[in-house]
Amino acid sequence: MEIKQLKTFSAVAKAGSFSCAAELLGYAQPTVTMHVKLLEDELKVKLFERLGHHITLTKEGSHLLYYAESILKLSSEALSSFCEKTTETGKITIGANESFSVVRLPLILKQFIQKFPNADVSLKFGSVEEIHEALQQNEIDVAFFLTREVHYADLIIEVLTEEVIAAVVPLEHPLTLKPSVNILDFENQDLIITQENCTYRALIQELLKKMDVHPRSIIGINNIHAIKQLVMSGIGVAILPQISVEHEISNNMLVKIPWSETPPPSLLKSLIIRTNGFLQPY
Repeated sequence: MEIKQLKTFSAVAKAGSFSCAAELLGYAQPTVTMHVKLLEDELKVKLFERLGHHITLTKEGSHLLYYAESILKLSSEALSSFCEKTTETGKITIGANESFSVVRLPLILKQFIQKFPNADVSLKFGSVEEIHEALQQNEIDVAFFLTREVHYADLIIEVLTEEVIAAVVPLEHPLTLKPSVNILDFENQDLIITQENCTYRALIQELLKKMDVHPRSIIGINNIHAIKQLVMSGIGVAILPQISVEHEISNNMLVKIPWSETPPPSLLKSLIIRTNGFLQPY
């Protein structure tokens, strides 16, 4: 005797027909008939009297309906109880790299906390490799990255969206006179990018190497807000996720120069979850 069989039996009893019950449950009618037959075979009783298209409960059917309704009610209450407990007392540890924590993580956290106000949320920041190791050690439950697509056999990886990268310069920089730029225009420029362990920096450096472009200097800072401040101060130029500089561009604090021809590859924003991952209750 299974819950789904009792649920089907109850639906048939309430609807008064197998076809109506099938429609209510989203089952094919033969499935409804099979569920009822399995109950009848197990209990060795007849649950319905069938008179043409009309059915009525037998004495045994009425007796079973009382228990079926009680079991279904208790089952629903048990599920609700555990769902409420998980919602109120669950804890989750989120891993992220610095780029994602600036660009997208605040909105995700805000939406999560609004939905689960009593959840215990912890954050852990690091490189892709560091977060991968933390996932393997069960130290974090889910990780967000702003990076190129990565592949790990022990993880479920879902690409959420692509992030466009933008070339930004100070307000009175000579590049503002150009209608568009390409990676060659960064020759002999003071380029401000993230630090060595960042996959975002690796992407920029690969572009520079591929096109044989040599900036006059490279300033590495592992903080996007600091990079923007240095660019606004006139110290150099940067290539950043466009979403991270939209406020400064719209308020005339930075100038975005359109890419000519084909722009550099977009960054991929990935959601990474352990293959056996689940949230831990208290």
